[in-house]
Amino acid sequence: MGYHVRILRTHSGKAMPIHRPEIERALAGMGGKLAFLSGSEGEHIVMPALGDERERIVCEADELWARNPDDRLLEAMIELARLLGARVRNDDFETFRSLDECYLHPDDRAAREAALVSSGPGRSALRRARVITCLKLLLLALVAATALYRNFQGPG
Repeated sequence: MGYHVRILRTHSGKAMPIHRPEIERALAGMGGKLAFLSGSEGEHIVMPALGDERERIVCEADELWARNPDDRLLEAMIELARLLGARVRNDDFETFRSLDECYLHPDDRAAREAALVSSGPGRSALRRARVITCLKLLLLALVAATALYRNFQGPG
């Protein structure tokens, strides 16, 4: 699965799309640090100086995201986001001011709380886990009883 980081723009809790023409203008203001690359896997933004397309920002449906970005790409994403009037957010709903500083953006509070509630186990999940644990213990007891019975039965 991996760790995802996305560039997003919100206003009063609503996502605002980031369109290609404004991305192109922002990239032009970055002095070649990032550039568009189209390929068989879709459109990406890469760091030409790295000479490696594995570190990339994926562009899908007015959304920009990266999986497991290294510090150089994350720093470039933060710069790009600033030029777009956007921000960089991770899977934990933390918004990056820099590589070393994160905060919880007001537009993300409700989504973060909802994610925390839904990620916690509910009653049915706990019940299911208990039933599975009991079945495992029952199976283990059955195997142990069978082994003991054969051991005490002797050759024969």
